[in-house]
Amino acid sequence: MFLYFPENYRWSLAVLRAIAAGGLFGEIDWACSRLKGAAMQGPSGDLEAWHAAWRDLGQQLEDFALQAAEGGSPVSASDSLLRASVYYQWAEGLLDPDDDRAAAMYGKHLSCFAGFASYRAPVIEVVEIPFGTQTIPAYVVPAVGVQGRAPAVLLSDGLDANKEEMFYVALALARRGITTVAFDGPGQGAALRLQGMTARHDFEVPVSACIDWLQQRTDVDPGRIGLLAASWGGYYAPRAAAFEKRIKACGVMGAVFDTHACMVRRVGYVPGRGATQLGGNAPLGTTGKNILRILGAADWESAFAKLEDFRLETVASRIDCDLMIVHGANDRHAPPSEAQRLYDAVSSRHKRLRVFTEAEGGAAHVNLDRPEPALSMICDWMAQRLSKEVLHG
Repeated sequence: MFLYFPENYRWSLAVLRAIAAGGLFGEIDWACSRLKGAAMQGPSGDLEAWHAAWRDLGQQLEDFALQAAEGGSPVSASDSLLRASVYYQWAEGLLDPDDDRAAAMYGKHLSCFAGFASYRAPVIEVVEIPFGTQTIPAYVVPAVGVQGRAPAVLLSDGLDANKEEMFYVALALARRGITTVAFDGPGQGAALRLQGMTARHDFEVPVSACIDWLQQRTDVDPGRIGLLAASWGGYYAPRAAAFEKRIKACGVMGAVFDTHACMVRRVGYVPGRGATQLGGNAPLGTTGKNILRILGAADWESAFAKLEDFRLETVASRIDCDLMIVHGANDRHAPPSEAQRLYDAVSSRHKRLRVFTEAEGGAAHVNLDRPEPALSMICDWMAQRLSKEVLHG
């Protein structure tokens, strides 16, 4: 995996995530090349310098988008707003969640994405899906080139990611004739930040609410629904598929069979001592305080007590829909053995596991070192498994 900051894995991972989500390397390099020294300060790097660099880059792109819109250049405005949204995500992502600037940056992240969405043709719908007394924030990317009802995929993100970060996956699915609904479930994105919903192990509950809503749409075939998720979503998606039988195909980009065990390794958890490795080189995408907020936990002991339920071992055999897993051989967050355990445990008649090696690329977490061809493979597979020919003979 390419480490833009050799001494800081978390910052380097963020660079790759930003590029995958739609950022441009030249812009990111312009902002981050001045952070080489900051990356080595303290255990996690100089987070103030990190915030300022991404904030200023986001503002620069947002200003350009406004100028482009006023000048009658909607394509430039749209493209710039998407990238501004990506950069504001990282201006917020490593801030203390109690810092007032975090809410401001997240608001800019959302508003820039909404502006980008409004320029698209056809327009990307930004929606709120009913969920008890609350809502599940989502957006809908319509299928390309489909007349009538299209298959649909629910797209979920990971531990500290958000639905906007997954747009590149949504676009890949839409180009294959699949309407895609990317959503923030409990503990994720706007559901966490704006509504206070913390992570829950029974992810089938929000997924079922999304499917209830999805099946009411006249542009979706209610019998051809899939679910695709990445990273921590490599636990969420299989868990949902074990209980929600309206899911016909489940795609996993980085499997997590035992979330508790993986997190013990990732943060160096020791009972009585808490997390012992939270610095910049720990295999984490965010800070320890953000992880505790995601889990709704006051301390690491209560966090790991909650994570006891985040395991697939007792439910994986209930998964009988079609399943595909893509995984990196050098994934530092969840080793390939997690993918193998899931593959071996499910009852699916049609299942596939593809592990990408360092020699071929795509060996890092969620294949971020080289997203292709893993992304194309899993999207092609999803399109095939949700086709009328496969599901209806």
